[in-house]
Amino acid sequence: MIKLLNKDLKLNMPKPLYLFALLGAMIIIPNYPYIVGTGYTIMHIMLYLQFSNENRSQEFSAMLPIRRHDIVSSTTAVFALCQLMNLAVSAACAYPSRLINPNVYNFVGLDANLTFFGVAFACLGLFNLVVIPRYFKTGYKYGVTLILGLLTFVAFYLICELPIQLIPTLTVALDGYDAAYVWARLTVLLGGVIIYCLATYSANRIAIKKFERVNL
Repeated sequence: MIKLLNKDLKLNMPKPLYLFALLGAMIIIPNYPYIVGTGYTIMHIMLYLQFSNENRSQEFSAMLPIRRHDIVSSTTAVFALCQLMNLAVSAACAYPSRLINPNVYNFVGLDANLTFFGVAFACLGLFNLVVIPRYFKTGYKYGVTLILGLLTFVAFYLICELPIQLIPTLTVALDGYDAAYVWARLTVLLGGVIIYCLATYSANRIAIKKFERVNL
């Protein structure tokens, strides 16, 4: 699977695409919806799938003496790589974001704290759960699939964001940087990471079953 992943990255991920990870640095823009920077991973993945289709990557891989299980897992790994690179850049810029913002707090959405990263992880995990199995129903159709993934990403973020902004108790505990509530924000982060891992793993397992039945 490692060799297949290496092939995927060399053929279907041109080096300029890695620059999309730097968009995670949009978290340093004062009073800006930070989730937008995370959302650019969807465009990153879209271009990766476009290159895969142009290179007929899945069809070529399916002709090789390898398991389809590994083809799916390789693609899932690329999804995760795109997402984790973006979040890593955002995490590196989180503290500078707090220093640069003249108001300290973000007036448009969650602050650059542990809660934000927990929600971002969960949103990306659910995106994977929608997109990866649906994509591998055919191994090449991704247009409508990505739209559904984007809608899931946005909808879940709003479901998380609105209560935090509208309920004062949640605002105090989960937004901002009050050290007294680090435990609450850390709980959200751990929950988001768990959702991401479980959703991505489940997406991979479901996609494997679907791709085994595809006739390329």
